[in-house]
Amino acid sequence: MPDQNAAATRRLPRTVADLMRRDVVTVAPSATIRELVDLLRTHGISGVPVVEPGGEVVGTVSSSDLMWLSDWLAGDEDDMIEGRARTAQQLAERRVADVMTPDVFGVAPDASVEELARFFSRTGLGRAVVLEREKLVGIVSVIDLLALIADQAGKDGR
Repeated sequence: MPDQNAAATRRLPRTVADLMRRDVVTVAPSATIRELVDLLRTHGISGVPVVEPGGEVVGTVSSSDLMWLSDWLAGDEDDMIEGRARTAQQLAERRVADVMTPDVFGVAPDASVEELARFFSRTGLGRAVVLEREKLVGIVSVIDLLALIADQAGKDGR
């Protein structure tokens, strides 16, 4: 019996370029954590590529990278609130470069949807930067891929 997921994926003749968002929100490694949090909130996103002023992608940063901050701030109630607030202020002033993931996980715009699905499956990541000649040209997420599959399933009457 043929694998239904494989059959559904084969019917999607699209590339990463068809799925990616071209208007990518980015952050500089010199930005503060406070600026990063404001950026994520403003755009309703959970992560961004970290890009040098010259356009080089040097990493990514996401809400997952910031989780240790919230875990620490939620600590024991017996802690001194004033001391925690002072430390939270210091943490907010730290730089994105201090918390980003320096590894750049990218895909090419001409990669197939199948290759993208394998990439996400293999890495466990939720998003990938799209790089062409080492320049950022877009971003694509697992949600983008799932939306495409759901749309295709709807067209197939599933």
